[in-house]
Amino acid sequence: MSSIEIPLFVKNMGHKILAYILNISDQNALELTNGNFDLDENQLEVLKDFIQICRQLRIQSIDQGDVDSLIMYSLPEIFQGERHLFNMWREQLGGKLLTIEVEDRVVNLASCLALELYPLFLIKPPRSRHHFANTFSHITSALYKLSAHKELFNEILKDDSLKKIFSNIGENDMDTTGDYMASTGRGGGIQLSVFPATLISNAYELMQLRGLISQEALLQAIEKVINMVRDVANGKTIHVPVFVGFHNLGLENIDLLDIELGKIRRYKPEMLDLILQEAKPSSLGGENKTLGFILESEYPYKVNFSPQNEAEKCVWPPELEQARNKLDNAQENLSLIFALAIERDPPVGITVAWTLIVDPISHCTNISWSNRPISPMPYYLLSSDSSESVKYWSSKIILSNDKKIRIAIRRILSSINERTNPIDGFVDSVIAWENLFGGNAELSYRISISISKLLKVSPEDRLALQKKIVKFYKERSQIVHGSKEISYEDAEQKRNECLQIALSSLRKLYENHQDLIEDTDRSKKLALM
Repeated sequence: MSSIEIPLFVKNMGHKILAYILNISDQNALELTNGNFDLDENQLEVLKDFIQICRQLRIQSIDQGDVDSLIMYSLPEIFQGERHLFNMWREQLGGKLLTIEVEDRVVNLASCLALELYPLFLIKPPRSRHHFANTFSHITSALYKLSAHKELFNEILKDDSLKKIFSNIGENDMDTTGDYMASTGRGGGIQLSVFPATLISNAYELMQLRGLISQEALLQAIEKVINMVRDVANGKTIHVPVFVGFHNLGLENIDLLDIELGKIRRYKPEMLDLILQEAKPSSLGGENKTLGFILESEYPYKVNFSPQNEAEKCVWPPELEQARNKLDNAQENLSLIFALAIERDPPVGITVAWTLIVDPISHCTNISWSNRPISPMPYYLLSSDSSESVKYWSSKIILSNDKKIRIAIRRILSSINERTNPIDGFVDSVIAWENLFGGNAELSYRISISISKLLKVSPEDRLALQKKIVKFYKERSQIVHGSKEISYEDAEQKRNECLQIALSSLRKLYENHQDLIEDTDRSKKLALM
């Protein structure tokens, strides 16, 4: 058994590619990069060859600019006949590719091509580049080295659904084209020559986003993407996966949490590799814990395959036109769920960092991101102990008709997630009281009586809370009208206390007074209780 000093530029490609070509476990590959695992002679020779190839590519790329990115484009070109060198090395060391048994010819051929390129997806992308933008382009030319690529062209044009995508059937794959406009707002031309690369790169990205990196997961994603494309080619409205990345709350010992809004996923290294640097969550120093999570949900999606000038005039059904609003509402509800489920002072806040709608037709991923995903609240690590509370409040909120208190909810969430100045957060939290319990006259009295009746039982406790609320309300009015100034620390304390009163009121309403949520006279009825 022997070891070898692995250059830093090879280590930067990640341990997964080493695990694959050397046919060892991920854990052993990690130990290898740290100099704590010995290889046998055959494995050692393969590793030396891999290092030498990467070194030669680096030397060739030095005069061309971004060396690491150029290597990413060069490695897919290393074929011997119909086999990529990485797969040949793996087989020499006892590894195997999966056997494709699916009868669907399009899925079968696309799967064969994807498996031959699979090791390329294991290479960690350079930090300087956004990998979503590169996946499609760096595998396209590699596919042309495989004869199954041409077979796939023929099978696509034989497929009763997929052939509808191409309005112009030319003499070859370059001349066979079509146009599309998706309900997400994306559109353009489609060319048969790059369509297989589009399918495979989209399947790869879907696999990565779900954090399931394996040959089996890639094949499942291939079949999923192809069937989505078939459905939209037949004019159907489908529901594609949508992923939303949040900051300021991490999952401590939770991999996956199913709630009504979708699946909450912990960030995995593979996911982080795909996200733009500007949108990546921060980590908790010294503990290697990511202060962010991902929500996977669904998004309605339809495609018009008319010529582009006609497709742009397409009028989408209401479900599609309102899809973005529904997604925004889901994000709002998720923030409310955490604020109610986790009773912390100050409350738990989350902010949207990025949104990615899976687009099976386009080879450019539909991702948007925020440049300032910063919450004014301290971070929080969600443990499995809180899972049931999150599920409970998810069910409560989704099943409630709470349209009449949504202004209050938005003001509360604005104070928690957006207002970096605590004075603004204090003002917003009191405005939330007004929406919940205000009226046309004697506003502070009605609000204070309603909240104290809702939250307290004994007359003494009700009177104490009522006086406190009146004081907060008057201070808010003085600040808004410029007759009083308060310090940052004082504003922070008042904001947090007012938020606790607002959130406690919401908990009581959702749990014990669902009828009052829909009643605009809730303050009057509470006062008479």
